Amino acid sequence: MSDSYAVDAAYYDLIHEHGDDDIGLWQSFAGRTDHPVLEVGAGTGRIALALARAGYEVSGIDPSAAMLAIARQKADDAALDVRLYEGTATDLLLDAEHYGLVLLPADVFLYCADGEEQVATLKALAGALHFNGTLIIDLPGPALSLDPVTNGQPLLTWSGPGPDGQALDQWQVHEDDLAAQTRWLRVTYETAATDGTVRRFSSEHELRYVYRFEIEYLLRLAGLRLADIYGDYELGALTNDSARMIVVARRTQG
Repeated sequence: MSDSYAVDAAYYDLIHEHGDDDIGLWQSFAGRTDHPVLEVGAGTGRIALALARAGYEVSGIDPSAAMLAIARQKADDAALDVRLYEGTATDLLLDAEHYGLVLLPADVFLYCADGEEQVATLKALAGALHFNGTLIIDLPGPALSLDPVTNGQPLLTWSGPGPDGQALDQWQVHEDDLAAQTRWLRVTYETAATDGTVRRFSSEHELRYVYRFEIEYLLRLAGLRLADIYGDYELGALTNDSARMIVVARRTQG
């Protein structure tokens, strides 16, 4: 299987270095259990390492070898004991009823290609959840829904010095399909050297969006129940203006 984040990995931490407004919420949920935490889509370790640094026992899984290599190096540099595994929830053998908190942070769940993969993923995570544990899915809210009006329009999403000091621009272009609830996304990194040499590196991603009552139905199919739903990282109400949809679920049976 190809690594869809092989290109993004080199730039991810730089571009997201100020994107930690969700960390406090995940720490507060981690503090409600005495059992380990599992992060699905751990990437370069932004969340997993923060939780480990706060004293929690953390494991992370991710299908990207390039992203995990960075996470492991950061964990080693900080002398943090974080277990990191390459793979997905459906192809790894997760410890049964082991985790008090299972977290799928920003948009990770959108990488499930269809309903079958969504349900299979949730079932696998339900089986790994302690009987009184919590599963949280962080999804785009109504204010960040699919937008076919802007299909094909390049958008400059980040600009600044790159890791090597060269000028770096990140561009995104998408193709949204409302009927299929999908987004095709191309992310392009453009570097400009002092001698005028321009280089471009691109990655492509396929995302399947999930809506409010659809996720509740998917949870039920997987043996989970919706406990709460919020519209931001301060646990505000979900409204039409919410950029996030924070779904909190628990097992239907102990």
